[in-house]
Amino acid sequence: MLRAKEGEFLKAEKLGFQDPVDMTFSQLMDWGLQQEVMTAKASATDDTSRSGHLKAQFGSIRVTQITPLMVDNFRVRMKSVVSDKTGKAFSGTTINKMLSLARRVYYLAMDAGIVASNPFARRGLYKEQPVGKYIPDEDFRAILAHLPDYLKPVALTAYYTGMRKGEILNLTWDRVDLFKGIIDLTPEDTKTGEPRHIYISAIPELKERFVAAAKERAKGQRLVFTKGDGSPVPEWYIDRLLRRACAAMEAGPYRFHDLRHTFNTNMLKAGVEQAVIMKLTGHKTLAMFLRYSHLDAEQGAGAMGKLNKVVGGLAKSQEKK
Repeated sequence: MLRAKEGEFLKAEKLGFQDPVDMTFSQLMDWGLQQEVMTAKASATDDTSRSGHLKAQFGSIRVTQITPLMVDNFRVRMKSVVSDKTGKAFSGTTINKMLSLARRVYYLAMDAGIVASNPFARRGLYKEQPVGKYIPDEDFRAILAHLPDYLKPVALTAYYTGMRKGEILNLTWDRVDLFKGIIDLTPEDTKTGEPRHIYISAIPELKERFVAAAKERAKGQRLVFTKGDGSPVPEWYIDRLLRRACAAMEAGPYRFHDLRHTFNTNMLKAGVEQAVIMKLTGHKTLAMFLRYSHLDAEQGAGAMGKLNKVVGGLAKSQEKK
């Protein structure tokens, strides 16, 4: 009995609570979000927000009492709940992210010996529809003209490289080799944890922007792109100015992330192989790659034209007969 009690105290000290089996869902979520593997995520702030909606539904329920049926009911119910942020009902994508967060925390709890099963595992998910847009070059050039000078190279980098917003704003000079014309992203720099090489020397307009930025670089400046006063560019700041630029040109509206979608589509239109594009963008799966690829009128008409050369030619030959 003494050894059993001693083991309980040691376990409580290690995990930070006394009776893990009797935990509520809210307590489990708080514990999970405090784990280093969760705080290190780029989406840690978003996870905290998503956990609030989960707690509103499951908060006071014991973690061992939540069933898969309750999870499915939550998934259906959230489709009719209006978001305070957007004023619209939650999308399937957002609900999927909530479920994914809860599933992740439960798996961490299983690893820690807190629970024996995961009610969020293998539950139905909503089919996610691509929300990105393709930005035609004429629209992009118009947007560029309405952006502040210090944001123009940021937008050009996204347009020509497909890099994510965070990857661009956090890009430091030690990752840029102007002599070789390469941006060398390490696993710590990317969302997927995979290294990537971005080749900028083949695009004169982009290379010139980096050369100009290097000449204007202040002493001790680590970041490649900064505001006019040398301070970092906040992510939300770009989105606000981009919305203003779209309003000024009466087009869109476009998001900054749409530049990544545009890069993906332009590479396909240029005839670049899918595997090469995925290496450049860092997409790991075909499903995600396809979400970032958009079929525009030019591609659609071109594809139908190729079909006509085959089928149409056969039809004419049959008419002659």
